[in-house]
Amino acid sequence: MKSPKIFLFLLILCLSFSLFSCGVFSLERQYFLYDLHDRDTSEIVQISLINYVNPQNEENPSQNEQYNVEKLIILETLNSDEFGNFVSELSEMGGIAGTFPEIVSSPNGKGILITYQDGGFILITVSQVNDDDCIFFGDYNSNGTFEYSFGISWSEMIADFKTLILSYFEVEI
Repeated sequence: MKSPKIFLFLLILCLSFSLFSCGVFSLERQYFLYDLHDRDTSEIVQISLINYVNPQNEENPSQNEQYNVEKLIILETLNSDEFGNFVSELSEMGGIAGTFPEIVSSPNGKGILITYQDGGFILITVSQVNDDDCIFFGDYNSNGTFEYSFGISWSEMIADFKTLILSYFEVEI
């Protein structure tokens, strides 16, 4: 009688380990600010340092709002010769981490806007929510509709992002 119970226990243990290691029940998520495999850098038409003024986001950061070009102010534009290096460095930011709570659901604050030939764009902003820096990443199609987004407080990613901005732009965020 002991042998079948031990076998059943080991079988359950192996199956559990397999499910968790394969990511079926994984508590980790990928957070990257740029994926070089999604689009070729030759599709980029402009990279700009921006300020996205969204007062509603300050009042209710978890409210998802439609992108509004009237809230966007372009502060500087990156020279096209630097696009490749910039997105290469940007793609190294982030990684696989535990699941962070979604803090912001819409852009607000200073950041960057990467615009593509097809009209799609990526908007990354840094703002403060309850005295914590938060980073918003939004991938939009040409209609300004979300395709993918996250808004988290990951201090290392935010510090790296701010350092990158300072190395390519004159305005500090």
